[in-house]
Amino acid sequence: MTNQINLTLRQFPVVAHDHRTGKEEAITVTVTRDQLRAAGVVGQSSKELIERLCERQGYTVIEIGTPDKVTVTVDLDKLVEQQEERQKAEWLFQHGHEGRC
Repeated sequence: MTNQINLTLRQFPVVAHDHRTGKEEAITVTVTRDQLRAAGVVGQSSKELIERLCERQGYTVIEIGTPDKVTVTVDLDKLVEQQEERQKAEWLFQHGHEGRC
């Protein structure tokens, strides 16, 4: 049995100024339908949502393009396994057991 969820995403092409490097960059901002709906509930446009997300990462938006619709399937069982492996590796590293069982 597979335990999967499908996420419908929007990927916005964005031209933004990176304040860390001082240069303009082409980046992609990915948001879920739920994020877009939530922004709409509080009276925020998709443009305002994208600008806010970019500002949190140190960018100033110059231009936002038309988004692409993308559907992603996430296998929850595999995701949990990966997280458990990461936690185990971190624990081993923190306790000086790198590479030893």
